Amino acid sequence: MPRCFAGPAALLVVAVAGLGAREAQAAETNGPAAGPHDGPLWTGGSPTRGRTTSLTDLAERARPAVVHVRGTLVGGDEDEPAPPTGGDREGPPEDDHYSIGTGFIINKNGFIVTNEHVIRDVVDLRVKLADGRELKACVVGADAPTDIALLKVEPKTPLPVLPLGDSAQVRVGESAMAIGSPYGFSHSVTAGIVSAKDRVVDRGGPTKPGKQEPYAFFIQTDASINVGNSGGPLIDDSGRVIGVNAAFWSGQPLQPAQGIGFAIPINIAKALLPRLHTLGEAPRSFLGVDAQPVDAGLAQGFGLDTPRGALLADVERDSSAGRAGLESGDVLISWNGVAVATNEDLKISAQLTPPGARVRVGLVRGGKRLERVVEMQPAPFPPESTPPPASCKLSSESTRPTLSLSVVDLPVQRAASLPGGHGVLIQEVARGTLAAEAGLRAGDILLRVGRTSLATAAELQPALETYQRGDAIPLLVRRSGYNFWTTVPRP
Repeated sequence: MPRCFAGPAALLVVAVAGLGAREAQAAETNGPAAGPHDGPLWTGGSPTRGRTTSLTDLAERARPAVVHVRGTLVGGDEDEPAPPTGGDREGPPEDDHYSIGTGFIINKNGFIVTNEHVIRDVVDLRVKLADGRELKACVVGADAPTDIALLKVEPKTPLPVLPLGDSAQVRVGESAMAIGSPYGFSHSVTAGIVSAKDRVVDRGGPTKPGKQEPYAFFIQTDASINVGNSGGPLIDDSGRVIGVNAAFWSGQPLQPAQGIGFAIPINIAKALLPRLHTLGEAPRSFLGVDAQPVDAGLAQGFGLDTPRGALLADVERDSSAGRAGLESGDVLISWNGVAVATNEDLKISAQLTPPGARVRVGLVRGGKRLERVVEMQPAPFPPESTPPPASCKLSSESTRPTLSLSVVDLPVQRAASLPGGHGVLIQEVARGTLAAEAGLRAGDILLRVGRTSLATAAELQPALETYQRGDAIPLLVRRSGYNFWTTVPRP
C-alpha cells in the first residue's frame, strides 16, 4: 500500500502527515520573496468575487491547478521499476514501493505545494496535471516539522494557479472543499465544512534529540480525506486555498471515526515558502522561554481580564527573550500585533519567525500592559541539512537524462506470435533514465515508435531520430500479453 503514518493507537493517519498552527503573524513577518521572474512566488489566480454557492463551478475552476504527485521510494525493490504512466491510469497503486499524494500549483511557472512526507526518500518524482500531461518534478525545498514542501516543474506553457487565502480569517461552519488523489484516484472532489480551528492533535512519537518537534495545530474538516490526499488543497467557497490537507482520524477498531480530517493552515505555508524557495529549508528562531497556558485562577492572580495568553515560567538570560527584558511572570498576549491565545500560539509564532527579525511583543506585567521588541536568534537545532533525493539542486548538478534503452531482436517464432508479427525486446533499462521514468522495463516488447513498426533492433534509433529534441515520442509496448501506449521525451 502507499506510504502512510499513524499516531498513537493508529488514530491519526497521515495521508498526509501532519502539522498545524497559529500563523498569520509569521506570514506577515516573512512576506513573499521574489522568484526567478517578476512578482511574488505565489501569483494569485482568478477567485470569484465574494462567495459562491455552486460547488460544481468551484470544482471546475480549481481542479486544473491540482496535480497528482508520485515517486519511487528509496529502499524499495531496486529491480522493480515504476509501472507505465501512459494513458489514464487510476486506482490503487500496484505495490508498496511508491509514494502517492497531491499538490497544487501556486505559480504559473511551475511551483507546486505538497506535503513533505510525500517527497521524503523519493526518487523519480513526477506530477500529473489535470489535462493528462505528466512532468518530471524536483524538490525546491522541504520542511519536516510543518510537513510542507515546494516542488518545481518545467512547463512549456503557463500553468493554471490556485490563489492562496488567509487561514486566520477562516470561520467554523463555513464551506470547505478538498481535491486530491485518494488511493490514486486523481482529482477526486469532496466537500464539507470547517469543523474547528486550531485543533491540537498529537502526531505521535517522541522528538529526537537535536530535532524540532512537529507542529500539531490543524484546521479540522468533515470533507473526506484519505491516503493520497496528502498535500492537496482545502478550498473555501471563494476558491482560495485555506489549508493543505494533511491527515484524517481513523478512530479505534471498535469505534471507527468518519468525517474527521485535518489540514495545515495555509498561512503556515505562506510563512515558510519564501525560505524554502531561496534556501531549500526553513531556519527557525529561538525565543528562550518556558511558557504555560493561563487558566481562570492564573488570570485572576495576574490581573488579566480573560484566561488567554502565554504565562512565562522561565526566561533564559542570554536568549532573545532575556535580552529584550522579558521576565518570569510576564503574560504574553500579542505577537507582532496578533493575539496570543495560548502557549502553543507563542511557541509556533516564535519558531516560525525568521532569525534576525524584530518582533513587537505585547505583555501584561503586574496588571499593566507593556510592549517589548524582541530580536530573534537562530534556533540551536537547525533544520535537516540533507537535501531530499529529488532535490532540484541535485538534479541541476547531475548530467542530462538519457533514454538509455537497450533492445535486441526477438526470436523468429516469438516475433511471429505477436500481433503484426514483429517487435523488439527491451533487454535493459537503466535506473533514473528517461526510459525508466516512462515505466519501461526489461522484458517489455516494443512494437511501434509512433506509426513506425519495429521488426529489428537496428530500426529503433532511426525511428527515434525522426522526432525533435523535447518531443514526446509515443511508444507502443506489449507486456504480459497486453498492449499499451506510453511516451518518452526525445533527449
